[in-house]
Amino acid sequence: MNRLTALPLFGFFTVFGLVYVFGGFSGVPFADRAGGFVLGLLTILAMVAGFAFAKGYRGDGDEDGSA
Repeated sequence: MNRLTALPLFGFFTVFGLVYVFGGFSGVPFADRAGGFVLGLLTILAMVAGFAFAKGYRGDGDEDGSA
């Protein structure tokens, strides 16, 4: 996924998750469930992105085959 697609998409998901957390979807059943789903999705994506970012700077030597 390129940056022109990813940044606005994740920005939308972040705002949607914040609205859910602060109770903006109270009384709207589908939006409430969708907000919880998006918040969970953001949590998983944040963990995966953090792991991928950290792996690049860990210096294990996995990329070139050296130990």
